[in-house]
Amino acid sequence: MFHLREFFTPRIAVFLGLDSVELYSMELIRYRGDMENEQETWSLYPLFSELTRLETELWDAVDGRLREECGLPLSRFEPMMVVERLGACRVLDVSSALAITVGGTSKLIDRIEEAGYCRRQINPSDRRSSLIELTAAGKSLVKRAAEVVDVELDRRLGQALPKKDAQSLVRLLGRLRAASRSAEMVQPPG
Repeated sequence: MFHLREFFTPRIAVFLGLDSVELYSMELIRYRGDMENEQETWSLYPLFSELTRLETELWDAVDGRLREECGLPLSRFEPMMVVERLGACRVLDVSSALAITVGGTSKLIDRIEEAGYCRRQINPSDRRSSLIELTAAGKSLVKRAAEVVDVELDRRLGQALPKKDAQSLVRLLGRLRAASRSAEMVQPPG
């Protein structure tokens, strides 16, 4: 049986113009499973690996630009965008939108509030919680920061991902996130 791994030596990879990331991706795609019987099994790990590496690369790039141009880390921009989109909302709403813990979200909101970009007020429908709103300075900053994010993402992804494909990918990733959340509710066999 022909094995892609055996064919793609580093020398051939260089000849074909593949960089180390592409070569690593090809390594991930190789067969798994019963090595003796050379049974091929399909794995979602290459997808997981590519998604996490892309997320890391994009996060670092966007975070760097936001810090440089707006003095705002991406970790604070994200909750501010949620509040901008939802309007007055609870920490729980931001936490749910970002898929992070309520405790972590509360600390982020504390830091954003300390910087003067949001304020908390008593929730009139549930006095045990508060509602978060962006201040005028917060709205102004998030607007400027959103433009920086759009420019950086377009610079990095725009050529490879036309608008129609981007819209399809957003829908597909939404389906994958929904499936992942649903899987949390089902106990694994064992």
